[in-house]
Amino acid sequence: MLRFLVLLTLALSAADHWTTWLCLRNPIEGWEVQELNPISEWLFQSIGVGGGLLLDSTVTLAGLAFLVATPRVPRAAKLGFLATVVLATGYAVANNLGVMSKLELPLAAL
Repeated sequence: MLRFLVLLTLALSAADHWTTWLCLRNPIEGWEVQELNPISEWLFQSIGVGGGLLLDSTVTLAGLAFLVATPRVPRAAKLGFLATVVLATGYAVANNLGVMSKLELPLAAL
């Protein structure tokens, strides 16, 4: 179960970062699209959307590696934490997809 939640966290994080990039990379005429997470918004304003997402991805990978490797955190706590992250990140992805639908942004846009 731990491995499944780690993989699901990685997949949802990648989906969140990709959809965030698609929503925020360029202004969209007639729309004001903004990041709702104040920490992410600050990061994007400080180093740009691309840099912020790259830093977030790096921290996510390092955090997951630490969580999986450390014996100091009980397995039940790891599972609970990852389940919470999966739910929160899944919500973010669903929200981003809803925004993309309203903005008529394709998922494969580069």
